[in-house]
Amino acid sequence: MEVTLEKKLELINKIEFFSRFDESDKVTMANMATFEKYQPGDKLIKQNTSNTHLFFIINGNVDIVIDYKIVVSLCGGGHVFGEMSFVDYSPTSASVVANTKVVAMLFDTGKINLMIEPIHYKLRMDIYRSCAEILARRLIHTNSIAKAYIQNEKLDDVALTED
Repeated sequence: MEVTLEKKLELINKIEFFSRFDESDKVTMANMATFEKYQPGDKLIKQNTSNTHLFFIINGNVDIVIDYKIVVSLCGGGHVFGEMSFVDYSPTSASVVANTKVVAMLFDTGKINLMIEPIHYKLRMDIYRSCAEILARRLIHTNSIAKAYIQNEKLDDVALTED
């Protein structure tokens, strides 16, 4: 799918992930961006496999699936996934499945990691920082779910001992 540099920059400027990037780094990223279309049911990422891309949903909806159970659905708007594999090179922790037609902007993480010239230090730092912020927000959310679960479990224990 061919997309002009101008359109790529327009999309990058709308996505929070790139908000701290300076204009020259946004152009570098735009030049690296590719686009893929997916049909409902297509797997963008398969759980427990190697992933070498950062994905940004441009249009459409995807389900994040762990062990065949939907954990969350993401709708367009520049949502990113693939960041965990990028940061720690681990196999994917979930599958990502299109539940509508999807257009995604992709970045090859191997190419990002090959940008070792001093001119790219800040860009790579900004990419890792944006990934870290996403992971931190997700951890905070997961911790709040765990806390609610633990509190409910304690309430159940209290109810059982009052009988």
